[in-house]
Amino acid sequence: MVLGRKKLAILLVLIAAASYWLSQELGQDDVARLKKLAHHPDYYMENFTTLNMDAEGQPKNRLHARYMAHYPDDDTNELHEPELEIYKPNRQPIVVSADKGWVTSNNEVILLSGNVYLYQHDEFGELKTELIAEDARILVDQEYAETDNPATLISGRMVTNAVGMRAYLQEQRLEFLSNVQTTIEPKTVP
Repeated sequence: MVLGRKKLAILLVLIAAASYWLSQELGQDDVARLKKLAHHPDYYMENFTTLNMDAEGQPKNRLHARYMAHYPDDDTNELHEPELEIYKPNRQPIVVSADKGWVTSNNEVILLSGNVYLYQHDEFGELKTELIAEDARILVDQEYAETDNPATLISGRMVTNAVGMRAYLQEQRLEFLSNVQTTIEPKTVP
């Protein structure tokens, strides 16, 4: 019994000595390097909303998310259920939503994933344009969006399916990249 306690005491002393030696070997630079590798948020917000204004003080865009977390190691933001509204004078806003999103450190690029949905209403409140994709990349200042994956455009009686799409939101112009198929439903006569 006494021999077992001595072995345990020696083992604990050896573990303590090894821990001390390891902590001395890991200098402050190594600890700082390890902290940089960690990807943990330093703060988060629920029901986050930000409104950006243009040079004339008019709303430019509004970003809302159910959850936003900031990561200090790369200065990015993770978004859950983001919704971006892009405002233009004399037009209805363009709205883009998704399941998840990531905003780059300079707030210039938003990467959206899962059920990306872009839409715009006409001046009467009727749905004018819908665009559906699995993911998208938005360049906020350039008012540009793109995807390399399948996308579907629904506008009135027209449905266009394609692989890859570029959206020039300022000009309200879409460019489909490949495998483009458009169907136009005939007018219904009452």
